[in-house]
Amino acid sequence: MRRVSKRIFVDCGGHDGCSVVQFLSKRPGFKSITFEPNPVFSGYYRYLPTELIRKAVSTHDGTVAFTVDPIDGDGSSICAGKDVVFDKSLSNEECPTVTVDCIDLSAFLKRTVLPGDYLCLKLDVEGAEYEILEKMIREGTIDLVNELLVEFHWHKCGVPEERHERLVTELKKHTTVCDWDAQQYSVHKLGVRSSVRRALLLAELWPRHVMRSTLNHQ
Repeated sequence: MRRVSKRIFVDCGGHDGCSVVQFLSKRPGFKSITFEPNPVFSGYYRYLPTELIRKAVSTHDGTVAFTVDPIDGDGSSICAGKDVVFDKSLSNEECPTVTVDCIDLSAFLKRTVLPGDYLCLKLDVEGAEYEILEKMIREGTIDLVNELLVEFHWHKCGVPEERHERLVTELKKHTTVCDWDAQQYSVHKLGVRSSVRRALLLAELWPRHVMRSTLNHQ
């Protein structure tokens, strides 16, 4: 029997699920997989139609040091050279560092995505995108990506602009590269009222999923 091609959204650096909501609300019908190592955000995924993998994406399988932004979680990173608190009101040394599991994203995509699948890869990984994407180019797995939705952080983590421009130029030879920002769907910093608004949006977008999840958790 001929295999049916899949449409896959791989969300790396899922935060509080804002990217899942933004992407699937506009482009339903994708199988969604989310990588997010920060346990603070796990509860936000209770009703989201995505497979949550509580790992950081990296260039190897194993563990990695993860510096946590204790203010809002936004800037948490495995990239040692990045200031995790945006306004630098706290230094990295003043922020907690934990060890989290990590996964080789290139290898994961190679065993997960087959030729003929349509893959949208979203990367918002606070500086780790450079080593990850350069490895994907070397290994040819970038050619599995139909659309790369990415937030680059070269100016925040000490990456020379020349390296950034060289990477973007090479990526555009292999895939469509689009800027990504889903903060308008984030609720972590905005309190209960915003969470209720998002719950109503989820019920409108995926009513069967929300009802099924609600029953399963009673």
